[in-house]
Amino acid sequence: MTTIPTALEASASTFARGGRREDRGRRLLAEGSDGAAAVLVVDDNDFFRHGMVRAVEREAGMELVGEADSGEAALAAIERLRPDLVLLDYQMPGLDGLGVLRRLAEAQPRPSCRIVLVSAALDDEVERAARASGAVACIGKDTPRTQICAEALRLARQ
Repeated sequence: MTTIPTALEASASTFARGGRREDRGRRLLAEGSDGAAAVLVVDDNDFFRHGMVRAVEREAGMELVGEADSGEAALAAIERLRPDLVLLDYQMPGLDGLGVLRRLAEAQPRPSCRIVLVSAALDDEVERAARASGAVACIGKDTPRTQICAEALRLARQ
C-alpha cells in the first residue's frame, strides 16, 4: 500500500494558504456550484509557478490554497490541503508529475482532487500515461496562464 508523505516531510517546499478544510473535495466542483474550487499549483520553476499562482488568484471560480515546488511536496500538500484541483507540472527533478499521479492512484484512500498536468513537453505518449494515471487533462505551458486556469476549471467541473 502506498501512502502519501506527511506535510512535515515536505514542508520546506510547500507553501500553503489557509488551513485544512475537512469538507474540501469534489463538492465544490459540482455543476452549478457557487463555491470556488480550491487550487494547488505545483511547479519546480519559480517563474512559471509564481505566474500560475497570480493567474489562479485572478480567476473567478478559483481559490489558491497552496503551491509546491516538487513532487514530494505536492503529495504532502494534497493530503494536508485537500484541494479540489491541482495544476501539476510534468517535468520536475526527483518525483515528476507522472510519478505523483501514480502514487495518488495507489494511495488509500485515494484523494478526490482533479489533476491537470501542465507541461512544456507534451506529446501523445505523455498524455496517454497521464490520463491512464488519473489526470483529467494535459495542457501545454505555451498556453496563456489565464487560458490554462479557465480550461482546467472547465474540465474539472465536467
